[in-house]
Amino acid sequence: MNLDSKLLISLKKRSGNVVLRRELAGLGSASNLSDALQHLIAAGYLIRLGSGVYAKSSPDAEGNAQICVDRDMLLREALEKLGVAVFGVTVQHEHGYFICLVDIGTSRISRKLGWDNVQVRYVDRREKSLTDASPCLTADVDELPTENVGAFVERLAADYGVQYRRSGLDDFAEAVTRAAGDDVELDLTGKLLVALKKQDRINGRQFARLMANHIREIKRVRSVRGL
Repeated sequence: MNLDSKLLISLKKRSGNVVLRRELAGLGSASNLSDALQHLIAAGYLIRLGSGVYAKSSPDAEGNAQICVDRDMLLREALEKLGVAVFGVTVQHEHGYFICLVDIGTSRISRKLGWDNVQVRYVDRREKSLTDASPCLTADVDELPTENVGAFVERLAADYGVQYRRSGLDDFAEAVTRAAGDDVELDLTGKLLVALKKQDRINGRQFARLMANHIREIKRVRSVRGL
C-alpha cells in the first residue's frame, strides 16, 4: 500500500474536520508525507488552511474539494487544535472575499489561515479595547477626514501597534502622491498608511483616499504659508 492510500485511510478514521501535519508524521518521511499531502489536495480530499493545517474534504463530480462544515465551525476546530480559544467569529464580505474576524481573547497567534476566497484576521481583547477608543474608520471613503489626516493616521497606527517597514506598497503609495500632483518621497503619514494597508487594517480604497486627503491637506498648508 502506498503512502497516499495510507494517508487517505488515516484521514477517514480520524474524527473531526481538521488535521495537523504533525499528527501524520508517523506515516512516512517528511518529504514523502509532503508529496502525499499534495496528491490528496490535488485529488480534492484535503484543503490546506495554513502551514501544517488541513481540512478534510470530499471531491465533487468535477474533482473540486468540498468542505462539509461552515467556516465558523472549521475555524473554531482548527484554532482549538492549535491551542487557541475562539470567543466569536464575524464574517464580512469584501471585494469577493469572505473576511472572518476571529475573536481570540487574550491569545496570540502568528500562523496565517485562509483558503479559497476566505481570509482570516485575528482580533484579540487588547486590540479590541484599543480600537474601541480609536478613530472611527468608516467604510465610506467620502466620510474619511480631510483635515488633521496625519494625526488621524498616527493614532490609528498606534492603536493597532503598526510600525512602518518598506515594501512593494511604497511604490503604489508614491504613485498616489504623483497622481495628486506631488512627486515627493513618503512622509511619516504616508509610510504609516503603507504599513496599515500591508497588515490589512485598511482596504485599498481607504488607503488611496487617506493618502490623497493627506497630500491635499499638505498642499493647502503650503499655499497658506506662501501667502
